[in-house]
Amino acid sequence: MRDTALLLLNLGGPVNLGQVEPFLAALFGDRDLIKLPGPAWLQPPLARLIARLRAPSAKGRYAEIGGGSPLLRESAYQAAALRTALRAAGREEAVKLCFRCTAPRAKGLLQALKRQGIRKLVPVTLYPHDCRATTGSSLRELAIEAAKVGMELLPGVEHYATDPDYLDALERPLRVALEELPGATVIFSAHSLPVRQIEAGDPYETEIHATCDALKARIGELPGGYLLAYQSRTGPVRWLEPPLKAVLESMGGKDVIVVPVSFVTEHIETLHELDIEYRHVADQAGIRTYRRVAPPGTDPSYIRCLTRRVLEILP
Repeated sequence: MRDTALLLLNLGGPVNLGQVEPFLAALFGDRDLIKLPGPAWLQPPLARLIARLRAPSAKGRYAEIGGGSPLLRESAYQAAALRTALRAAGREEAVKLCFRCTAPRAKGLLQALKRQGIRKLVPVTLYPHDCRATTGSSLRELAIEAAKVGMELLPGVEHYATDPDYLDALERPLRVALEELPGATVIFSAHSLPVRQIEAGDPYETEIHATCDALKARIGELPGGYLLAYQSRTGPVRWLEPPLKAVLESMGGKDVIVVPVSFVTEHIETLHELDIEYRHVADQAGIRTYRRVAPPGTDPSYIRCLTRRVLEILP
């Protein structure tokens, strides 16, 4: 279907230090992603102020991981792998990235695709868990921009928390880590979400638990057991608990394996938050060994998950 494009959805990230402040302004200015206190009209100027205040420290963190986020590059690798798998299955659809807060954004991307003769769009989320603030907000933006240019938004791949191939991609590196640290406590770490969003019916927490329960069933009982914790909190509202920092502070003298279950690429929240900030917390807490496993990336099982699900929905 040469008139159809698959759009891989993700948040995006600054590729260099000059993009950090605009990225933060877009992030905090998006009411679907972060609902700041006050009326909607106040959010954009408040977001610009927050971005200006946070930019210096954020630039410092990005500088420590190479000067920018690798998310664009890693997502492009995933898109290339998915494209190759689809071509092998005889499909000709274009495969493009579509980010929420950095380029390629929906508006410009859809205009360019329209000029290339694309009329239909199939969204494919790179967020494994159903969440109104991530995949939900991307789909809402896509629907608005598609309507503006007269394109049709088709049903897509919106979540896959317990897909067997996705679980394979999480299980494999965890088993490798457990071979080296058989007595370790496995801590599943997920991006946190404000409690008010869960109370409003967001399925995210339920889906996170489903992934963790499925992995525990596959691995079986462990001497060190399993825990679930949440990272990446910001602002004064109530967030999902327990926070990863508090959990690590209680693990002195133990081996720990951290499994980032809500991310599929490396980015600031794995490379800095988990690898630098929380490694320091672990050291301060007296944790004997702190190990963090890699997200799925282009693991063949993860690409197989996306490919199979795309093939199931394409006409």
